Amino acid sequence: MNSYFAVAAVIAFVGLMLMLPMVPALVELQRKSDALPLSVVQQNAGEIRHFANSFRTYIHGLASTMEHCVASGTTASGTLPDGTEYFVIGRADETPVFLLQRNTTCHFVIAAAAGLTVPGEITFSNDVYAGGRFIGGEKNSYRAILGEKDVHLASSSRVMRWVHAVGEFNADASCKLYGRASSDSVLRLQRDCSFLRLNAPRIEIGHVRDDDPARPESNLVASMDSVVPQRFLYDGDFDIGAGQVIRGNLVVRGRLRMGSGARVCGSVKSGEDLILEDGVCVEGSLVSGKKMRLGPGCAVHGPVIAERGMVIEAGTRCGSLHQPTTVSAPGIEVQEGVMVFGTLWARESGQVVTEG
Repeated sequence: MNSYFAVAAVIAFVGLMLMLPMVPALVELQRKSDALPLSVVQQNAGEIRHFANSFRTYIHGLASTMEHCVASGTTASGTLPDGTEYFVIGRADETPVFLLQRNTTCHFVIAAAAGLTVPGEITFSNDVYAGGRFIGGEKNSYRAILGEKDVHLASSSRVMRWVHAVGEFNADASCKLYGRASSDSVLRLQRDCSFLRLNAPRIEIGHVRDDDPARPESNLVASMDSVVPQRFLYDGDFDIGAGQVIRGNLVVRGRLRMGSGARVCGSVKSGEDLILEDGVCVEGSLVSGKKMRLGPGCAVHGPVIAERGMVIEAGTRCGSLHQPTTVSAPGIEVQEGVMVFGTLWARESGQVVTEG
């Protein structure tokens, strides 16, 4: 009897051990306490100015110090509540001695109550705040910049996290913007700049001509107000002839090519590559399941999205001041002379390239 009892005890013990990992699942199956979705805070993902707004709040405790430095024309230094060292500058024409040395690293949080001009070849390992205009020298590296007026970065500068200008933002040639760049006015990038996520009422790439005669003007929107848009569906590849006008939405499961001067009074979606020749106008959205190429002088009024990659040639306009839009693809090559109103988002890499 003792041997049978021992065997039964071992079997019961092993069975209990095998059942223990399943107890939480059985309890959850009965109570269903985890049926609700997780609460995820997405304000830092959806609002491009989230980090700038947070930094403005972060240095709010220095407001009285900055006011004193402006009134007295002096500087001040100290430590923030989290242990980070700060340096406050009260005069726009004053550059601290430790910023006059090239190939040096600044570990302070810089808070310039007025404007700030810094020389080149300096690494700023902490955030920079400028109450006035900010001008950065060549080959500087910044963690983040918040400018309450204009921000101007000289050539070959780098911003590792984010930069926001309440006024205009200008980046000279060969700058690298690894995070978010935004402006409440105009954002301009010059040749060979790289970027990820840009946002502004008006984004100018290189030299932009407002009076470009090659840019098609929209005069088809009003004509669609009293007409129910048609929907055209094609299973294979499809070509729109030069100068052809399509009044309605177009869905092509294959490759789509739009000839020179063609117009679509609606939205366009292609399952394969989508190619726009010069002077094409699309009143709605433009979506490609693979790669997209927008030829010179095109105009697209809705969102522009490509799943694989995108090339935007000189003279093209996306969106308008009254109708901002989003242009997005994993990789984007954009030529000088392009203008985007709203958001230009290269999810993996974006590059300003020369025409040709």
